[in-house]
Parts: sequence; structure tokens; C-alpha cells
Amino acid sequence: MRQRNHLDCSTANICGSYGYCYEADDELLCECKFWWEGQYCNHQSSNGKQVIALGSLTAALILAFYGLNFGRKIYLKRKAPKEEKKKNEYDDPKLLNHAFTHVKKSFPLSSIIILVLLMILAAVALVVKWALLRPIHNDIVNKFKAEQPIYYSRPSFCDAFENDGFNIVTLAVAGALVLVCIIITERISCMTNKCYGRGAPPMPLDFFAHTDRKFAAVVFAVISNELLEIAAELGGSTDKGLGILVKFLLRVLKVITMGFRFYPILACIHINTMVTLILASLYAWLDFSLSVIVTGTCNPSYYPDYEEYISNASSIEFNFQYFGTGSGLLVVELVTDIPMYLCLAYISIKLPMLVIGKILKLRKRNISVEKQMARLLTRDENNLIKITTTDSVQMRYVRNIFLPDDQRPRSKSIYARIIPRFIYEWRDDFQYSPRVLCVYSSIFLLLYFITIQAVVKVIPIIYSLQDTIQQSVDLLIQSISTLKDQAGQDSADPVKSTWPIPNVVAIYSSAVVMTVTIITIQLVVLLVNIRRNLLQAYRGDDTEIPRRTRKDYVSYATGSFHFAGYFIGYFISGFILIAIFSTVICALLGSFIQYGSAKALENLLKAIIPSILLVLFKMYLNKVLTQFVFLQHYGDVLALNNRRFYMIFLYFNFFLDAFLGFVSSIVRLIKSLIGGILYMCRLDYSAMGRKLETLDSGFAAYCGFIHTECTHRHPIMLVFVSYLFNALKTKEYIRDEESVTDTPLDEKSAIRKKKSIRYIRKWRLAAFLVRNPSIVFLRKSFLKQLTFDEVRALNDLDNNNRIDTQRTIAFYTHQMAAKRASFAPTSRSSVTIERF
Repeated sequence: MRQRNHLDCSTANICGSYGYCYEADDELLCECKFWWEGQYCNHQSSNGKQVIALGSLTAALILAFYGLNFGRKIYLKRKAPKEEKKKNEYDDPKLLNHAFTHVKKSFPLSSIIILVLLMILAAVALVVKWALLRPIHNDIVNKFKAEQPIYYSRPSFCDAFENDGFNIVTLAVAGALVLVCIIITERISCMTNKCYGRGAPPMPLDFFAHTDRKFAAVVFAVISNELLEIAAELGGSTDKGLGILVKFLLRVLKVITMGFRFYPILACIHINTMVTLILASLYAWLDFSLSVIVTGTCNPSYYPDYEEYISNASSIEFNFQYFGTGSGLLVVELVTDIPMYLCLAYISIKLPMLVIGKILKLRKRNISVEKQMARLLTRDENNLIKITTTDSVQMRYVRNIFLPDDQRPRSKSIYARIIPRFIYEWRDDFQYSPRVLCVYSSIFLLLYFITIQAVVKVIPIIYSLQDTIQQSVDLLIQSISTLKDQAGQDSADPVKSTWPIPNVVAIYSSAVVMTVTIITIQLVVLLVNIRRNLLQAYRGDDTEIPRRTRKDYVSYATGSFHFAGYFIGYFISGFILIAIFSTVICALLGSFIQYGSAKALENLLKAIIPSILLVLFKMYLNKVLTQFVFLQHYGDVLALNNRRFYMIFLYFNFFLDAFLGFVSSIVRLIKSLIGGILYMCRLDYSAMGRKLETLDSGFAAYCGFIHTECTHRHPIMLVFVSYLFNALKTKEYIRDEESVTDTPLDEKSAIRKKKSIRYIRKWRLAAFLVRNPSIVFLRKSFLKQLTFDEVRALNDLDNNNRIDTQRTIAFYTHQMAAKRASFAPTSRSSVTIERF
């Protein structure tokens, strides 16, 4: 391993591509990679040959397993009878008409007008901010070139508009608008006879209804920008000298004030009157205008004022060194505000469009009876009645409830035609609640802001610290070498004095891209799982979400409270953990790609590759034997085909897996660690396992959200209630119209018709109950004769033991039969009808 030579490793690499060359005492030494040996690392070691042999056997087993399965699928497909292809709607020669119809339904004219107007308004806002920021940028650039203190002087009017991050003008106007909403809102249950029933806190949004979902999602997306600022202050050193309780109360006050900015807009939208919509439109335009002025003049993101310069004077210098003194930093400032300006523009355009829609509806004179009745109802009552229409989401769910998946009508939305079904199946019989859309809009915009901050504020710093990082790593490795020498180890032990660090900017950028990709995939998968878990909860399927129990109702409600907040908190923690994990992976891969070597990665692979190959070999050997030797019909039936050889294999395999169990335990720990990092932002996943998943507060909040949504948004329940409410309001409207018009009616014919309808209904009910006798004991007339404990036992639908429930029903049925046996009815048929 030694060769006396006055050459160095840079001019004479004697080790080739399978070894590391380093100098020690005027000698060139070789440290072999992986399983190579020899003086010049040109011979394969015995361990390397064994690893290659094991890898070849494992690859052969994997190819055999999947090859046999693929060949069997081809054989079964050829053997199966050919099925006639169903006629596809795309085979229609009028395909263009279909496409145009779907696009027209998915993108109505009003949406296109709003989209065009908000793009124009957002562009105007960006141009205005560019004009406001340009003088500030030029002033700071001149100070940077002149080596003067780099900060700008805030205008005097900024203190009048803003105090401690709060816009005083919009806050005062919001308070006045909320006061107007309080005066307009009617009380429902508290002192309804006082002040004409007026004066109640307005509801900003109904999270269980399907109205104003997009508008609410846009509002919550705007709030997420301020949420990022509050989260950034949590790790700061502000508010020194204050107690913990005072700091917490200040944070709570800031969050409440942050929500108070858009509370009057949402309240006006929910009240949905001409006055409130006009006031909300004026307030939205005022807020948008002041936001552009304040962010462009008083609070630019990347241009420090005097206080920011004192706390962090070098940040702007790093930005200028990386982005230059041109318009690069100014463009970054504007790009950061594009999503927020689009959302504010949407709010400012949507509200006047609602006012115009109100005016157009009021001008219509010839309207149907249903619309005349709708004018007499509140907005919530109209939303409840609309559920029974044929095009409602709930009615479509009820119509498709007994249809298999392959026979369910495909969505008519254009998105369902664009997105493949194996990626995401767009359904017309399901809609996400406003709460889900609000939290997702907030998280995605928060992800955008965090990514921009991570790129703009961190990359200039690490770009200037490339040499410092390299020196720190060299110093660390030299310290390790010195410790080894002091410990009495051989001085010829090959420890590199330097370890070349690849381009840290490329590593960091790759890590950010990798983190955003993983986070986005996890968020999209969670959104799909929310729909699947809700549909499972609708039909009582508890395969993924634990069954609902009465003792946990309070926990479900509190978990539903925490769902949105926990989701955002877990998302931020997951972003940080995945960013660290991605940085380590990208650093190892970057070293391996740039320098052809990564010693830490090679040592890690050298330690785990034999174990992984051994586990894979044993796993696929078991799969091949199980599917093609031991099970009947090649694994399609869970029944043994060769019992004798199966028992022999179990006997010798009994202790063989004990050696692999230790390796499997380490792999299990590593998988748990990596899975916990990658799935941190997933509330539907619990790293504690199925038996301990309820101890996970995030998963408990998710279960509470699912159960609460299922209870209040169950489609069948809403359709049933809507049908009853519609019938009730229709009868009241007809009765009021008859009383106004004084239309004479034949009393005898009306009574006769009413009796006939009552008899028909009773006989139909009797036939239904004869065919379904268990429903008789759940009817109101039967339950009235039971005590409270008896009714609770019959109504306990959450009991997991259905046999005990049936026995309870049978017991009380027998008890009621004994009670009724004491009566002596005169007519059996009349008693039968009365029971029904």
C-alpha cells in the first residue's frame, strides 16, 4: 500500500477510479472504495464477489417473480372471452359540440368577465407598486455604492396609517361596517321581542354550507400572508421584558385583529342584502388601495428602514451581491406580491358583480312561483330548499348511491375530461366544504410565501459563505484526525484532510425544489383522502377512521376546532423537517455527482447494501414459493396446495428469519423515521400505528373533523330535511295565497280528498312496515311508551356489538307486546291501522 514517490495525488493518481489517493510522509497511499482491494485498488475482494453473486441471484428472483406474473396475466387475458366494448360518448361525431358544452358549463360568462377584470386590476396594482418602490430602490442602491448606511426613511404619513403592523384606517372602517351588520342581523332565540329582534353578531361564514366557497377560500388565502409574518415573529427577540402571559395575549390580539380585517366582508356576503354588498364593495376597494400604498411605501419586504437596518444590517448587502444593483431585487419584490394582489383583485371585482346581479334580479318582473316564494325566504332557507333540485350535489349522491363505480355517470366538468381518472376522479356528487377549501388555499399560498422567503433571503447568504463552509468542514475533518492520533490510532489510518464541498447554492436550490415537490404531493394526497374518508363515513365504513362513539363526542368537537390550526402547524413543521432531510440527501448526491465520490455515502451504502440484498433475496424467494408452489390457483385462493412441503419449509424457516429479524428491526426504525418526516404534514396518517393512533393529537383532530362534517353534511340527511322543509314552505305559501285571494273551495270535496289521501298513505305505510317489521319498533308511537333509558338503548347506533343491540330491541319489543296484550281492541283492523 506504500510507494515512495515525490509526486502528489493531483499529478499522479495511482489508485484509479476505485480508490482514494492521499499523501502521508512523502508517500502516496490508496484507500479502496467499496469492495476493492490491492495496492492500487485494482482487485475485487471476496466480499465484493459475494455481494455481486447475491445481487445477481436477487435480481434473477425479482425478474422471475414479475415475469411469471406478467406471463400469467397475458395467459388469462387471452383465455378470457372477449367482451363487447361499450359505446363511448367520445365516439359521437359531434365531439366538438360535447367539448364546447362542457367548457361552457365549467367556465360561465360571469367567471370569464371576473377573471379578465381581476387580471387587469392586479396588473394595475403591480404597476403602481413598481412606481412607489422605484425611488426607494434607487436611493438604497446609491447608498450601497457610496458605502453609506443602507436604509430608507419612511414617509411621515406611514405612522398615521399604521401602528404596530395594524392599518388604523381600515380597522376603523371595518369596525363601523361590523356595527352596521350587527344592527341588520336578526336575533333567532335570544330576546327576539327587544329592539324589533335586531342586533346580533353576524356570522362570517357557514362552513357546513356550499355557498361562497371560492370567495371564502380567496379571503383566507390573503390572511395567510399575515399569518406568515406572525409565525416569523414567534422566533424573534421582540417584546423583551414582557411576561409569557402578556406575550401570548398580544399574539392572540394580533390574530384577532388580523381576522377582523376581512370579517365585515364575509359578514356582508353572508347577509346578502343590497346595502351590505355595496358597503362591502366600498370597503374592499379602500382596503386594496391602502394595501398597495402601505406595502409599496411603508413596508417593502426587502428594503430595510432604520429599525431593520439596526437589527440586521448585512441582509440588504447580501441581496445586492447576489441579485445585483439593477432591477432584480425589485422584480423579486413584485413577484412575491402577485398571488396576494390577484386575491385582493378578485375580492374587489366579485363584490360589485354581486351587486349588479342583485339589481338585475330585482328588475325581473315575470318570474315563476318558485322564485316568488324564494324571495320570501332567507338565504339559508333557500339554500336548504335548493338541495332537492335535480342538479344539486346531494341529490346526485342519493341517485348514485346504489350504482357501482363503473356505472356511475361521469362528471360533466371540463376538469374531469382533462385529468385522467387514475390520477384523480372528478365527481359531481361530492363537494368539499368551505372549511377544506379555506385551509388549503391558506396553506398553498403560505407555501408560496415560505418558498420565496427561503430562496430570496437564504440563497444570497449561503452564496457568500461558500468558502467559509469549506473551511469549516476542513477544520472539522482535521479535528477528527487529531483526535484519532491522540487516541493512539495508527497515523497511517487514511483520513482525508479535506473534503470538497459542492456548490452550496445548487444543493440548497435542489433541496428547496425537492421539499416543495414532496409537500405538494402530500397535500394533494391528503385532499383526496379527505374525500374518501368522508364518503366512507357517509356509508358507515370504519376501515380507516375509527368508529364514532358517544363517549368521544366532546373530543370530536374539540378536534374539529383544532383541525385547521393543527393542519397549518403540522405543515410548517413538516416543511422544516423535509427541508433538512432533502438538504442532506442533495448534499450527498451533489458530492457524488460533482466529484465522483461521496465518502459518507459510500460507507453508508457499503454497510447497508449486503443487508438489503439479503432481505430482498429472502423476501422474493418467499413470494415465488408462496405464489407458485404453496398456494392454490397461483395465489388467487388462500388455501394450501402442497401441505407437506409447506410444513417442511416452516420447520427450517422457523429460526432462519430470526437472523433477518434484527435487520428488519433496523429497517423498520429507519422507515419509521423517514416516514415520520415525510408524512409530518399529513393529519390522516399517524406514525403511532393503528392501536395508538388516537393518542396522536393531529390524527384525533382529523377524526373529529371527519365525524363533525359527516354529521352536519350527510347528503341523505340533507336531502330528506330539504324535502320536508320544501313541502312545508310550499303549503304555507299556497295557504297564504289562498287567504289573500279569498278563493272559494268546496269544503266537502276538500274533506273527502283529504280523507282518501290519508287512507292511501296509511295503507302504503302498513305495507311498508309489514315488509320491514324492525322499523315498527323505532317509530314515534312506539318510542313514546318507553322510558328514557329504553329509548337510549334503542337509539345507540354507535354500539360495536350489533348482536347486543338486536337482543336489546327484542327484549323491549317483548316487553311492549306484553303491555299491549292487556288491552282488548274492538276491531283488529282499526287497531292495526292506528298502530301504524
